[in-house]
Amino acid sequence: MSISSFLTKKFLKSLFFPAHNRGAALPKKLIKLLKNPPGCWDLPELPEIGSPLSQSGLIAKSQKELSEKFEAKGCFYGVNGASGLIQSAVIAMANPGEALLMPRNIHISVIKTCAMQNILPIFFDLDFSSETGHYKPVTKKWLINVFKKLNFNENKIVGVILVSPTYHGYAGDLGPLIDLCHQKKLPVLVDEAHGSYFLFCQNLNLPKSALTSNADLVVQSLHKSLNGLTQTAVLWYKGNLINEHNLIKSINLLQTTSPSSLLLSSCEESFKDWLDKKSLSKYQKRILEAKSIYKKLMQKNIPLIETQDPLKIVLNTSKAGIDGFTADEFFYRNGLIAELPEIMTLTFCLGFANQKDFLNLFEKLWNKLLLNSKKSKNLKVLQSPFKFVQTPEIEIGIAWRSETRSIPFSQSLNKISGDIICPYPPGIPLIVPGERIDIDRFNWINNQSLCNKDLVNFNIRVI
Repeated sequence: MSISSFLTKKFLKSLFFPAHNRGAALPKKLIKLLKNPPGCWDLPELPEIGSPLSQSGLIAKSQKELSEKFEAKGCFYGVNGASGLIQSAVIAMANPGEALLMPRNIHISVIKTCAMQNILPIFFDLDFSSETGHYKPVTKKWLINVFKKLNFNENKIVGVILVSPTYHGYAGDLGPLIDLCHQKKLPVLVDEAHGSYFLFCQNLNLPKSALTSNADLVVQSLHKSLNGLTQTAVLWYKGNLINEHNLIKSINLLQTTSPSSLLLSSCEESFKDWLDKKSLSKYQKRILEAKSIYKKLMQKNIPLIETQDPLKIVLNTSKAGIDGFTADEFFYRNGLIAELPEIMTLTFCLGFANQKDFLNLFEKLWNKLLLNSKKSKNLKVLQSPFKFVQTPEIEIGIAWRSETRSIPFSQSLNKISGDIICPYPPGIPLIVPGERIDIDRFNWINNQSLCNKDLVNFNIRVI
């Protein structure tokens, strides 16, 4: 089968990203555009259109209108995913040799940027659920305790990165965290890839958006949590702690010089669709339906994990003695495609299409899985092996550029990694260059590999 033929393959239910559910929830104007003769939309940066960094043109006008609407100093569309804009934001915040404070559930794109620019990551650990294996949201008390462990001047800390909501939909109150950072004159970048739609739903008892919580930089993935095409994203900035010239320069460094006009149109239409009262009402109804789906599944004694994002259905497969990877394979074979399998859970993304038929289908397949799967009483995740606050033993940029050799992970105990080990999804590194593979880390990664085929008998590059 060719790639193009697979792209038209039909599944019973597509509960994965992008959140437009294979076109069912794409903005109407974008659908109309795609129905035109193929390729008519594939245009260069004509003067009338411009680019995300142009001073004039339709894109500049669109970005300016959005910034004014949401009271930001500015915003930039991106066409190489939230990753590209996160990397631009990181470079705008810190120079080589300076440090950024970040949680352990940081995305791999941040680590790659730190390695490339020799920016020093200072990691802080997070509260952890042994029931799910998931990190819990950061609280103000937690961050205060992190700050107490730091010497800000000695470590040259110039900014803080937060992740909210997480891949699974966990989110806390960002406002107090951002205020705490601002008291120390530290700008805050929030990776809000999974929370774009929070901007439009303040009346639905959802977490407050990072932008309205006064984060200095916010990156949103429009294909993960709005209804844009894959690779579409937006970077917002506000406040006075970020140098606008540095931000533009860093975006220019990493964004393509030939941005897709189709993807840029998708960025604009994603927001316009949600700003339209009729469409907004429809999407808010979808969110309320998602909350109802969760409640009804719980009433049927299907073990779900509660998060702050109603569009994520997180199935606690371990409650039935089934690991998430086995469950994922079963659902996939039966045409219901999930987003994220893990040892203890399986996460589905409902997206913005109508999911009224999901409830009965999901219940039917879950009951079938229970009848046909071997059960294990030994499923568990180990506590994360990290110190509360920790930096790599060797500077990440130096480790990344060092001469390395590839060895089986089973032989890596007490070696220093020259590698990033990072299953995707969710794209959260298990180890980064410069970190030592001590016995706790070794056992923890081995525990991760019990079910994850990406981590079975793998090699790692060590210094």
